[in-house]
Amino acid sequence: MAFSALRANLLLAGLLLILLATPAAACFGPKLFIAVGPGVMEEMRYHLVAIYLHEKTGIESEKIALKSELSAIDAFAAEEIDLGFSAQKTTIATQVLQLDNNLFLYAGPRPLHDLQFSTVGRALARLQKKLTGESLDPVRQAIKEGRLPASAVRDFMLEKGWI
Repeated sequence: MAFSALRANLLLAGLLLILLATPAAACFGPKLFIAVGPGVMEEMRYHLVAIYLHEKTGIESEKIALKSELSAIDAFAAEEIDLGFSAQKTTIATQVLQLDNNLFLYAGPRPLHDLQFSTVGRALARLQKKLTGESLDPVRQAIKEGRLPASAVRDFMLEKGWI
């Protein structure tokens, strides 16, 4: 009986050591796929949305580089992205944000209807209110002066108290 208990304890101790020695697989939550065209201004727009959504909802975003011949609308039609900027009007996706006078952020069905993204629509609505009447010229100027788009956007949002 004592031998059996000792063997069971050694077996449990061995299993525990194996579990502790094995690196844990990281847990990743849901990701939104955001279309990004070529150029630093496209990068700036991506970071504006991605950083804000991450700070307000905890949801990560992944850049999906658009092929030069494709637009965000084409990527929506191919179901490759969740969010994308376009100057074209479309019925394929839902407009969730307007940047400048003729540039819109569109969302596919996942960010608006999937339960794991239930906070995204409200966060984008809050971002739209903050952007209304707010000029992004300081961010554009910082990028023209050599700052990385992510850094310029993050500093701008911190300065404004958005994040």
